[in-house]
Amino acid sequence: MSANSHQESPWMGSVGLGLLLLGVAGGVLTLSFIGYSVTHSHAIWTGGRVATILIGLYGMMGVIAGLVNSSVEAGGGDDHGSDDHGHDAYGHHGSFSPIIIGVGTMLFLYGFVESYTILGFGLLVIFLGAFNWWREDYPNDGKDEMKSLGQPYKGQDVRKVGLWVFLMSEVLIFGSFFSSYLRMRMGWSTHWNEECNSMLESGSALPTCSENYVIVASEYVTHSFMTLLPGAINTFALILSSYTVVLALKSAKAQEFIPSKNKWIRMWMPDRRRAVRNNLLATLALGTLFLIFKLIEWEHLIYGEDFTVKSSLAGSIFYVSTGAHGFHVFVGLIFLCFFCFKAHNDGWQPENSQSIEYFGLYWHFVDLAWVAIFPAFYLY
Repeated sequence: MSANSHQESPWMGSVGLGLLLLGVAGGVLTLSFIGYSVTHSHAIWTGGRVATILIGLYGMMGVIAGLVNSSVEAGGGDDHGSDDHGHDAYGHHGSFSPIIIGVGTMLFLYGFVESYTILGFGLLVIFLGAFNWWREDYPNDGKDEMKSLGQPYKGQDVRKVGLWVFLMSEVLIFGSFFSSYLRMRMGWSTHWNEECNSMLESGSALPTCSENYVIVASEYVTHSFMTLLPGAINTFALILSSYTVVLALKSAKAQEFIPSKNKWIRMWMPDRRRAVRNNLLATLALGTLFLIFKLIEWEHLIYGEDFTVKSSLAGSIFYVSTGAHGFHVFVGLIFLCFFCFKAHNDGWQPENSQSIEYFGLYWHFVDLAWVAIFPAFYLY
């Protein structure tokens, strides 16, 4: 039996999992509607709708993944070819998928300014690029990884070099957000240099703020424990998700997987396949939780506090910065679906575990970006 053909039962392939997730999405939407009808809590309704969209998206990807995986295993649509040992003869070669995804990302971000139609089309292009990459990468067994020939990266895997170059460009993007925010905060009359009652709370001992005072998102967020809670949970979720990625990579790289002697850990990771799959699924769940709480928070700020992109420059910088980070999380979840479905089919072995490592580098960067964003935008 090949590594990619292992299944616990026939119906539990990618298609079966996808249909199951679509059913779960419908159940979540129903429960959130009932919860809103009983409690009239906008947080429950917003969180339920976001969860429904994300879980339904994962379900759709599962159904499509099953069709893609079946065509690849059957030889349809796979132009890699194989050598005498059944390995991917060409390994990772030139692919147009990153270019397709890059164009889709450009259209998606431009659509925020001009048109939701352009935004939707950009999202579709991103998915097309992701699925094309999925089709190309699914049969790869890691035996023929291309190496960089030039300095200073000679001998390094081409994909790893490319990812580090990409992350360097990401540092410039988020650096521009931070520099803009810090420049504006130093120039505004905010609580960094004025102690006053910005929320106009009755009974406050602080004087009323001056006319030029600019209220920033952190003042709405830190106003009470419940408004700060979503950001705190998100911080914990992302940090924990980096740990689960490391556990998945460690399990995939182990030449001989030895289950833990602790019965609880052994239940979670009884063998290599389920250790990799379960930890990647945990990462997917934690990333999903992050986006759910992010949209709940945005809903409160926009409709509860009238703090919008157009309300002030403070709002514009806040939503662009945190929105760009949330988009990076969302793109990471799209690719993480591929890793989870392939892990379910026992597709990750020590020979090709570097793919999880490369994804982990991206995910750790997203985590570190949030560790910087949270105190700057949410606490001060």
